[in-house]
Amino acid sequence: MTSFARSYIWQAVASNARVIQFLLRELPADSPQWDARPDAERFSLREIIAHLNDYDTVSRERFEHIIREDEPEFGDWDPIEAAKHYDVRDPLHQVENLIVLRSELASWLEGLSDSEWQRTGTRPRAGKFSVEEGAALVVAHDAYHIAQIIEWLDATK
Repeated sequence: MTSFARSYIWQAVASNARVIQFLLRELPADSPQWDARPDAERFSLREIIAHLNDYDTVSRERFEHIIREDEPEFGDWDPIEAAKHYDVRDPLHQVENLIVLRSELASWLEGLSDSEWQRTGTRPRAGKFSVEEGAALVVAHDAYHIAQIIEWLDATK
């Protein structure tokens, strides 16, 4: 991927958090919509936002390890286990925190050299991945949850 194309990745990393904030802007912290489950097998809005915060933290930690170490191997991160504590998190605080995390991650990604973008690590189920692929996955993962947020908001009006 060219540095020009990568610039769209790190910009999307930051702007997707703003899209999420915009979608949820009219939802007060005490709204029952945060905990509604139109699909019992998927996260509620509160859980989506908490999950994105955790996913961001895990991704950033992995990227930093990849830059510092040669070919690090990572254990599996279990989002279902992490979700056991999502019900107590303040969703508005989580949205604001995501904005900060993403701004920091985007700035960090912007500062990487071409060779750093290509450095790799390994996840047990996903195999080898580069920082570049991981950053693209953050953006794609956001798209999945943005679509889910839109569905949930429509279903819980």
